[in-house]
Amino acid sequence: MTSNKRFDSNQPTHWHECAEQFEEDSDDEGGDMTNDPENLEIPDGLQSSSEESDGVPIENDSGDESDRSYAETEHTSNEEPPKRRPKREPLLERPEVKIFSTRSGRQWTTEEPPKRKVAQANITKQRSGAGRPATNIQTVKEAFQLLITQGMTLLLVRGINRRAHLVIKQWKDQNPGKEHQWKETDSEEIWAFIGILILAGVHRSKNEDLDDLWSTINGPPIFRATMAKNRFKSLLRFCRFDTITTRDQRLKEDKLAPIRDLWVMFLAQLRIRYTPGESLTVDEQLISTRGHCRLLQYNPSKPGKYGLKIFWCCGSSTAYPLSGEVYLGCQSKTAAAAKNTNCIRDLVKRLVHPWINSGRTVTTDNYFTSVELAEDLLGLNTTLVGTMQRNKKEIPRELQPDRQRPEQSSIFCFDRQLTLVSYVPKQ
Repeated sequence: MTSNKRFDSNQPTHWHECAEQFEEDSDDEGGDMTNDPENLEIPDGLQSSSEESDGVPIENDSGDESDRSYAETEHTSNEEPPKRRPKREPLLERPEVKIFSTRSGRQWTTEEPPKRKVAQANITKQRSGAGRPATNIQTVKEAFQLLITQGMTLLLVRGINRRAHLVIKQWKDQNPGKEHQWKETDSEEIWAFIGILILAGVHRSKNEDLDDLWSTINGPPIFRATMAKNRFKSLLRFCRFDTITTRDQRLKEDKLAPIRDLWVMFLAQLRIRYTPGESLTVDEQLISTRGHCRLLQYNPSKPGKYGLKIFWCCGSSTAYPLSGEVYLGCQSKTAAAAKNTNCIRDLVKRLVHPWINSGRTVTTDNYFTSVELAEDLLGLNTTLVGTMQRNKKEIPRELQPDRQRPEQSSIFCFDRQLTLVSYVPKQ
């Protein structure tokens, strides 16, 4: 009887012979077979092969070495399986390139410019940190004198003495026959005078009467121990930082003439004592005051509402002031010169001028940011990051607020080295 069972060509030859013999025996006995395992007979060839361990060579009677094979139950090869070729990802379709036009004639495109090596405007060329004089500070006075120097106190000494002598001379002319002498001040007394002013601020005594501060009952004893009350009043009355005889002429060109020399000296110390990091911030500050000053500004959005407005350039990581300008309003300029200058753009460039061509980034808000300013700073190896007012001519209509745009979505557009993005934080 020929078996219809298909055999694997990889099986040993003797196994084929044993399988055929087993099938013939089973056909002859037929119904005599039972399920009793004791009645099952195992063929000689099969029994001999089962008794041998896996992997032992089995030889045929013919002695032909070509029929030698191995019976292995597991694959014991140490060869690594062949690596599968990774599937190719489908190519993403490039988005459609759009061109946006603006009212100023500038054109923005949605196609991102090719990436290149790091630009010179993004490579910082200076090391940040405190200056060398600030590394050997031992006392509080030495730290204070890093910003308020001896030269500033000498400027105040000369101004006070000059003003005191002028006032006393005028008083003698009006009161002949009466004598009054002025005891000139010096640097040590001026340091004590500055200390009392700071201490009064610590005690929040801005609106407190001097008689209460020097009172023997309720006043702090440090005021009485430092200086007499009448002497403090005299120094406060004659406090000046310039020459009164030339002030009127200087005020015609500079509204900050009374304190210009002191302000310039203070800004010079700010730049020397600290080197900023790679990021700068330009913003404004309103110092609250209601004193009698022609430079007083009103801003209802600020907590103090009235005060002196100062534009600062600070280090972004430390908030250390680096340079500043006091807002003076409209200076005396010709109409043609005022028309040809952009006050805001020029202001930012003046504030960051000491740190241009050093690979730094300037951050501004929508009061200062403009496309022209970004291009001007980029030409000086300085980058600009800031928000813009939506009524600027350089913003295309497609980037204006739209109710149909989903939340947290962005639209990017490019113009050479400039990038403009419109982001929707909420509906």
